[in-house]
Amino acid sequence: MNSISPWSEFRHGWKPLGAAVIGKAFSFGTIPIYVVGVFTVPLGETFGWSRAEVTFSFTVATFTSASLSPLVGWVCDRFGSRTLVLLGTIGYGLGMAIIATSSDWLLRYYASWSLATMLGVGASAIVLTRFVAGWFERKRGMALGIMLMGSGLTAFAAPPFVAALIENFSWRAGYLGMAAAIFLVGVPVIYFGFKESPSQKFQRSANEGDAPATQGDGGRSSGFRLAVESRAFWLMSIAFCCATFGLAGLISSFAPILQDRGYGAEEAAALAGLIGLFVMAGRLIVGYLLDRLWAPGLAFVAMAAGGITCGLLTLPVLPLWIVVFAAFCLGMSAGGEWDALSYLTAREFDLKSYGRVYSLLVISVAVITAISPPIFGYTFDTQGSYRQVLLLSMVLMVLGPALLLFLKKGRGPVAGH
Repeated sequence: MNSISPWSEFRHGWKPLGAAVIGKAFSFGTIPIYVVGVFTVPLGETFGWSRAEVTFSFTVATFTSASLSPLVGWVCDRFGSRTLVLLGTIGYGLGMAIIATSSDWLLRYYASWSLATMLGVGASAIVLTRFVAGWFERKRGMALGIMLMGSGLTAFAAPPFVAALIENFSWRAGYLGMAAAIFLVGVPVIYFGFKESPSQKFQRSANEGDAPATQGDGGRSSGFRLAVESRAFWLMSIAFCCATFGLAGLISSFAPILQDRGYGAEEAAALAGLIGLFVMAGRLIVGYLLDRLWAPGLAFVAMAAGGITCGLLTLPVLPLWIVVFAAFCLGMSAGGEWDALSYLTAREFDLKSYGRVYSLLVISVAVITAISPPIFGYTFDTQGSYRQVLLLSMVLMVLGPALLLFLKKGRGPVAGH
């Protein structure tokens, strides 16, 4: 791929990239984040569940996906991306329909979310990012940033779509509407747009024949063993877990923090909504710069920006301009995190081991994502403010990502070509 000019990668790969954007938008890793909140009040009114009980479904789905990540990574490296994503998208559409049949038995509701995640796990970020990394090398960072913007499309379109169905029909119609959108938009686009790159086909054939994908590997480890034995893996794992603790907690607590400082509920929600716009901008900007600058250093700067948000939110007075700037720093940090995680995995490890290495990183990040918001809430419940956990997060979001500065020097893909 080195003989091809950078922008010609987009001429050859824009259709697969567009399909990957839609795949991300309709994936199990995107939809719950932005629609669970829309169902919180209607389900509570219907079944008498608390808000914590309803939103715990997201935690259930997160741990389900984390437990299956190693298997998904192995299958992806072994058999390719297209079939996994197609089956996962179809499965998640069925999962949404299954959730719509829930009753007042709370455990059944959780089981439905867990089953939906298992059915849709093939269309995970592990598979989607590996697919895009196979099509792009010299513009890999920008391509990954564009693909990850699929979650922004869901954040923009899904909540009002689901809210309208709930208001005019019922909460069951909201889940059935999501299922219909997945089948009518997501499945056709993926079926016709997903096409494995020539490099991915070659690597898959090499894996199936137990032959090395590249010459000169010698006895080098691969897959899960490569991750465990790699210094880069442990540096990345600690760095991204530290950043994720702050990011997940900040995003979930941003609006309540503003309300505690005197902002009204609607105003706080509107200001929190700015984070989504800044996340999309962050993914494009960081993705573009990853192809041009030293990726570990850029990743450190992007994620450390979230520490600025922590510091700003501890100030005694929060005028509007500070809140907007805090949302900007948080959005840039959150947007750059997944760009950097996908890019650095492809940079530090061979693509033939990408799925397995990435899956182990995803597990650690997913666990932190699931436990950080409750820790933020517990801190407020016991101390009456978020100050202590904000200060802790500020330290973690600077010192953790700083470990990335110990990764190898050089620009662009190092191990993935």
